[in-house]
Amino acid sequence: MTIQDARWKVSFIPYYMVATAQWRHVPVDEAIPVLKGAGYDGVEWMFGQHFSDARELKAITGRTRASGLAVSNIMCWQDLVTRDQEAREASVKTLRRMVAAAGELDIPVMNTFTGPMTWNPGAARIGKDISEGEAWKAVTESLSSVVETAEKAKVVVTIEPVFGMLVHDYYTLKELLGRLDSRYLGVNVDPSHFALYGNDTAWAVRMLGDKVRHVHVKDVFGRPGVFGETFTFPFLGEGIIDWPGFFGALKEIDYQGFLSLEFENDSYLNNVCDGDWAKAAVQLRERADKLLPRR
Repeated sequence: MTIQDARWKVSFIPYYMVATAQWRHVPVDEAIPVLKGAGYDGVEWMFGQHFSDARELKAITGRTRASGLAVSNIMCWQDLVTRDQEAREASVKTLRRMVAAAGELDIPVMNTFTGPMTWNPGAARIGKDISEGEAWKAVTESLSSVVETAEKAKVVVTIEPVFGMLVHDYYTLKELLGRLDSRYLGVNVDPSHFALYGNDTAWAVRMLGDKVRHVHVKDVFGRPGVFGETFTFPFLGEGIIDWPGFFGALKEIDYQGFLSLEFENDSYLNNVCDGDWAKAAVQLRERADKLLPRR
């Protein structure tokens, strides 16, 4: 059974890690033929890594589609948890510009998160640099503005809970969804972050239902704390995620979007794939094929 037979749509995020535990992007023209050859259906491009404005996004979208691949969504990371109002307003403007650009290009989803980006040395610390209440106020006001643009562009903005951030698990996500009600505000479910905080990933998917508009596929092992010290993202299928339960829940809610495979394992990259991201992408695609059930 292949992914195509099972009718799941699978994309890949073209970035990887280096020995310093920093993320590096793969050049567009290098990524496209590798992913096409490996049997992927789409690509998830990243703002600030693969494109920096609407013109560049239009160019890479054209090249992607010409190859026969879809642009599953765009990832636009901006840190909304800060007391620096000017910086936050700049982030909101960026998100609004990119969601408008996605609408013009018929890209259905833009993924973002709340912040703080805990891997950045200058990131705000909730409870120390900014109170939890201030953080929620900043995020709610910021995303309200972004969602207003999304409704006009008819693009779904998906919020991804991420370790260490204001919205980091199922329960903090539900708090956010309770504050903002729009058909153009959805969820990007990455089960690794849910499981890291002890959430039942399959149950969370069922509870979120049609709010699930995009999915990242990544495993996890460990406990909340510091990436690389207290937890890691092992190769797919070698962590604590209940994959049959997770994919079964996606089937139950009739999820029709992309599954975007994500690779964030420096040790595997260097020790197994000789530092070659393309080998990792191919092996990840093959592993996913073994884990995915028939729809």
